[in-house]
Amino acid sequence: MKPVLFVIALAAVSTPARGELPGGISGTVRDAATLSPIVGATVMLAGTGTGTMTDASGSYRIDGVPAGSYTVNASCVGYAVLAVTDAVVRPGRTTDVDFDLGTLASGNTTITVRPDYFPEASSSTPGGSVLSGEQVRRAPGSAGDVVRVMTSLPSVAKFDDQYNGLAVRGGNPSETGFYIDGIEMANINHFPRQGTTGGGLGMVNVDLLEDVTFMPGGFPSSYGGRLSSVMDLSLREGARDGFEGQLDFSMSGIGGVAEGPLEGGRGSWLACARHSWIDLLVDIADIPTVASYSDFAAKAVYDLSPGNTLSFVGAGAIDHSDYTRDQAWDDGNPDYGVTDSWNATAGGSLRTLWGGGNGYTTTSLSVQGISYGGDYGRTSTGNQLALQNSIERSLRLRCASSWLAGEGVSVVFGAEADLSSDSFDNWFAPDTGYTGEPMPGLDLETDLEERQWGAYAEASVGLFPGLTATAGSRVDRSRDDLMASPRGSLRYRLSDRTAFSASGGLFRQDLPSDLVARGGIFADLDSPSAVHGVIGFSHLIQDETRLTVEIYDKEYSDLPFDPTRPGFAILDGLGSEQDLYSFDTLTTGGDARSLGVEVLVEKKLVSGLYGILAGSWSSARYRNPGEPWRDRIYDNRFTFTAEGGYKPGRSWEFSARWVYAGGRPYTPLDLEASALHNRTILDESRINGERLPAFHSLNIRADRRFTFDGSNLVAYASIWNAYARRNIATIYWNEVERCPDEILQWGLMPVIGLEYEF
Repeated sequence: MKPVLFVIALAAVSTPARGELPGGISGTVRDAATLSPIVGATVMLAGTGTGTMTDASGSYRIDGVPAGSYTVNASCVGYAVLAVTDAVVRPGRTTDVDFDLGTLASGNTTITVRPDYFPEASSSTPGGSVLSGEQVRRAPGSAGDVVRVMTSLPSVAKFDDQYNGLAVRGGNPSETGFYIDGIEMANINHFPRQGTTGGGLGMVNVDLLEDVTFMPGGFPSSYGGRLSSVMDLSLREGARDGFEGQLDFSMSGIGGVAEGPLEGGRGSWLACARHSWIDLLVDIADIPTVASYSDFAAKAVYDLSPGNTLSFVGAGAIDHSDYTRDQAWDDGNPDYGVTDSWNATAGGSLRTLWGGGNGYTTTSLSVQGISYGGDYGRTSTGNQLALQNSIERSLRLRCASSWLAGEGVSVVFGAEADLSSDSFDNWFAPDTGYTGEPMPGLDLETDLEERQWGAYAEASVGLFPGLTATAGSRVDRSRDDLMASPRGSLRYRLSDRTAFSASGGLFRQDLPSDLVARGGIFADLDSPSAVHGVIGFSHLIQDETRLTVEIYDKEYSDLPFDPTRPGFAILDGLGSEQDLYSFDTLTTGGDARSLGVEVLVEKKLVSGLYGILAGSWSSARYRNPGEPWRDRIYDNRFTFTAEGGYKPGRSWEFSARWVYAGGRPYTPLDLEASALHNRTILDESRINGERLPAFHSLNIRADRRFTFDGSNLVAYASIWNAYARRNIATIYWNEVERCPDEILQWGLMPVIGLEYEF
């Protein structure tokens, strides 16, 4: 409790709110297609009559703004009006709010003064969501984890509170790609699982986020290497007026944020660091692992000239857990051991505006490393099961350009190269497989180097008023294979409130490097691919409330499978019921199909109330040659989410989220074989033939903001799984009790946090 008392003490010595200092709002207004500054744009605080205009550099500043939450509008002749909600002004501090305005469609004779609260996730791809950093920070049931926030969306499966992998539209967690400021990261989570993009808890501090763009399918050709979805996180810039700081105490850990100007405001820097205190939750929430972790992130921006900006971004994490045999014995878990991992990415980017003001180019160079280490044993016998010591490294060069080629015509194009160098020193003891067969064990000690490159181009053309067509393709070279991935979309705006869209394309993804590293037939396997087709409809019910309906079809091909056990979906089993080391021989030829309908109603925070209603129906199935169709393990069939909040004033905020999801498929135990071997043996005749009970959970949260003269304190309290629903994560054989057992998801758990800004 000492960190809590320390933060409260700091707030107590601050000057009371009586006569508090006002704050301010500043930023830039740019053309969305070219990033050129817009001169003379009007920026207004909605409902206040307070505003200003941008100067010759596209910058603006509004001082003397009382502390509180505002909606900020930006407008200019020839551009659509854009509104940004959740702009929180703190005493004595300046909040940065930037705008990228889209031009009005050619031939549009109607002057629309209605502000747009829903910017597109991509100018070339229908659908998707853009969440502000404040929306992510206050989301109930997220504990400051940006990945968990996405589970409110209808496209994301709800399958395990204790694992935050994103399973999108029937796919598995390895199929999502992550970017931070345009730089790709293999994984953005603590305790990452090799071969997937999931982990235990997000490693990116949400207080650094400007916004998050999530595209659940049909994403642009500028993104490659993923079958299902892309999440792109944008970090905000640091303060350019003077030093600012923040101290945090939350479920994510104890830490702080510091920021300030470079060379008199010509640039800025921003840095944060956190360390966990999760070991204190072991007794409170019955968490069976003593774990510790740390993370850090930094960003620096420097304006070399009016048209050239240099930036740097870095993020990393260090994780350790020690799950003893005694703990595993008490919990009835089959395995125990020590896990050590680290994950780090750093990169620099140069953004150059073209001299003619009709485009820009961003060139970035980044380096990344991720380490997986572990020493695991069998609880019932004490025998050593596995030793893991893997490091995956990559050096990436990326050059991306955007060109406004003419009225109603825009082009994006670019190229990227990736040099990876991976080292594996993994050992697995002989064991009994999940279907009862003897496994001879595996000793993998090898290095793997790969050189890959890709190029893409995409053009958007306004065919006639209201209709925009986009077409493009990627070309990628991976493991001596040259692969093309064409993509395209159509968008028709029936009115300024209603639009229809359609998109389709081919998407490819390499197999996990720890599989390819086994060599032989594993290195010669084809890369899986998926064809996406999406039809969408959107309608503004009110200016700040939008209804979106999407129907999608994903057709997978060239999925790997084991011809000796052809019933299993190999890639879906990563980190769950079986993994890549359980199979001695693989080939490709498996198929899968995901169909679904998603409905989303979203209301932005404008008048005190905000929220979403989201629902979906889906069917995700797979079939290996000679086998029947089976459900994929991330197929909930039905999901429903109701999330919202109320801000009665600037001091209080109340929010809640209720999630319901149909039980996901699982393979029942072969009870006779499990008892014979005293371990989990699956019934191979009923692969994914049963479903777990439905998942549902209520999370509630209250925020209280205290303002002082020059500082600000936010205190929040949340209750996860408020009515203590017993949601089952999986069913297994308890080797201690020698009987079937269940692993449960989070029980009822209180979460508190403090953020002190000065």
